[in-house]
Amino acid sequence: MFLSLPCRYYRVYTDLDVPSVETNFQFVERELPLSTGQTALVLVDVWSTHYIDSWLARAKEVTEAKIVPILESARETGMTIIHAPSPPVADRYVDAPETSQTKSEGSDWPPVDFRGIYRSGPYAEFGRNQEPILPPTYKRYETELDINVLVKPLEGEHVIHTGPQMHNLLVEKQILHLIYVVFATNWCVIGSDYGILAMNERGYNIILIRDATTGIEFHDTVNALTATSMAIREIETKQAWSTTTDEFLKGSKDNCEL
Repeated sequence: MFLSLPCRYYRVYTDLDVPSVETNFQFVERELPLSTGQTALVLVDVWSTHYIDSWLARAKEVTEAKIVPILESARETGMTIIHAPSPPVADRYVDAPETSQTKSEGSDWPPVDFRGIYRSGPYAEFGRNQEPILPPTYKRYETELDINVLVKPLEGEHVIHTGPQMHNLLVEKQILHLIYVVFATNWCVIGSDYGILAMNERGYNIILIRDATTGIEFHDTVNALTATSMAIREIETKQAWSTTTDEFLKGSKDNCEL
């Protein structure tokens, strides 16, 4: 069975007879024939809570209005479902693979006190200020973090801890196409080892459902959601196709009616 899905990417090139200037860049649209047996829906960090209240409100709205119907539709098609909620949350559902429990010894350079952004000891002047713990929101984030109850994994669905674990699952199932519904657009979606950048580098065909995500905004971008829009555009330019919830639901419905 095939899911016919209209997608787009952003092209930062021009044809030979068109001046190579930014005003001539544009989207390229194409309908992708995705074999449902070789396609997985990946839910990244669709959480129950967060320490940023304003972002949490947006994420809950996106989850209810977009991700829930997407998940229900994907289940109806028989598509593989993969939940990637971060290792601490995944621990609540499945045992961690051995590869994620043992870290390589690595090097003793840079020095331990120098590593990270909150440096200490003789390197403290190069580090950021230590942030205060923010009760009650941060405490809630530390103690209540879980997969949103609206998208809890069903029997037979997969919960993964790491990118290598996810890759092994995809190899086993011979999956080529990954459709992402994700939080946050400009944080873990790009940076995690099971996120869009990492899985694109492993060679998979990535499709972001661009209205089924929201990013962490700045004080001067939150009204227009500019950080979210720019993260999506960056993904569309360098790593992935994108589509919309409506297009996915329509394609899934048409697939089920064949």
